[in-house]
Amino acid sequence: MNWKEIKNNGDKSMMFFVTMIIFSPMTAIIPGIYAIYLMIKNKGKIEKNYLNIGLLVLFIWSLIVALKNESVLSFLGSSMLLMYFSIGFLGQQYFITRRKINKVLKYSVYLTALTAINGIIEKIMYIYLHKSTGEVVGPFNNRVVSSYGNPNMAGAWFASAIFIALYLTTINSEKKQRSIYALCTGVMLIALLLTESSGAFVAFVSALICYYVLKNLKDKRKMIILGLSIFTIISIFLILQSKGDTQAVLTEINSSFSSRYDIWIGSLKMISQKPLMGWGTLATLEHGKDFFYNNGNSIHSHNIYLTFFVSTGIIGLCMYLYIKLKLFKDLFKLYKVKEPLVPLLVSLNVVVIVQGLVDCSLYAPQLGILFISTCAITFNLSRGKVRAEKKSKKNNNAKGNIIELETKTIAI
Repeated sequence: MNWKEIKNNGDKSMMFFVTMIIFSPMTAIIPGIYAIYLMIKNKGKIEKNYLNIGLLVLFIWSLIVALKNESVLSFLGSSMLLMYFSIGFLGQQYFITRRKINKVLKYSVYLTALTAINGIIEKIMYIYLHKSTGEVVGPFNNRVVSSYGNPNMAGAWFASAIFIALYLTTINSEKKQRSIYALCTGVMLIALLLTESSGAFVAFVSALICYYVLKNLKDKRKMIILGLSIFTIISIFLILQSKGDTQAVLTEINSSFSSRYDIWIGSLKMISQKPLMGWGTLATLEHGKDFFYNNGNSIHSHNIYLTFFVSTGIIGLCMYLYIKLKLFKDLFKLYKVKEPLVPLLVSLNVVVIVQGLVDCSLYAPQLGILFISTCAITFNLSRGKVRAEKKSKKNNNAKGNIIELETKTIAI
């Protein structure tokens, strides 16, 4: 398969990629590796845009930093940025019609709903085993992990998938399909609450408000329902965290920050020593204990900005901020032309930003790929590269519907 086939008929391959991404953090790297292979074999033309240039520069710079620090681990860790670069390029090649975008979103919701069900079963088993043995089961205190590696990443993924389901519900007029999406949303919401991830939950609520603000919700009745829904969701989450003890609510919130204080302080110490180049992509995993990480070495700084600063210095941080700034400019252009995907795209970014205050979801392959794919869709939409497909019957063609392509132009 080459890039032309990806553009014209790559649906089966893309569905396989989506399955690998959602199935496990380990298998999530398979699409990235294959995209790198395609780039090397077919030598596809790489467009000079902020996403490609930004990610490529980040990758090259991370290699230089790793070599400077003589870190084999960080050198290997830099391959993640190369994978993101290839995923961004693959996304720009594939997401050229709304049918393709919506198909991937739909498949993602279905698969995520299955992992959410798995998470709920996981929680039930935890409770059963806890009652049987009287001991806490598992490394995450009975918090749902499902197929996402740890509860915080699971929470962020479920939160993101809920917004995808909400978007698909709004663009679908079939009652049966809308009911399916509503069911998926409910299951994923339960799984999100069972992860008990404070960062992911706060990010979800923040993104939910942004989503409906951008949807221009003016109906007072719907506004009241939304407000009550948010209040109910927050109450359930706090009850789950407190386990019936009202004092524990404040304890849980406080521990979410206090457990990270020494990591943040240690990261600032690392930055003060190497502010320009940084220490390498996995430096905190190598040197965390040397900078008073009381909880042991950490794979990242538990703050997205500190993570980039520590790993790639001020240069790497500026490159990340450059990509985000250009992305926001594209989102604003799409907002001005009332692009239907804007509420979803903004919400997914809000999840990354808000959770990024206490975590770094981009270090998780699954969430990193989701973010880069979002960037690719945003870029293609803002440049008028996404076509709208219409199905129409002509002359009772025995082969079925003939697909007519209609180019959607976007004024910029």
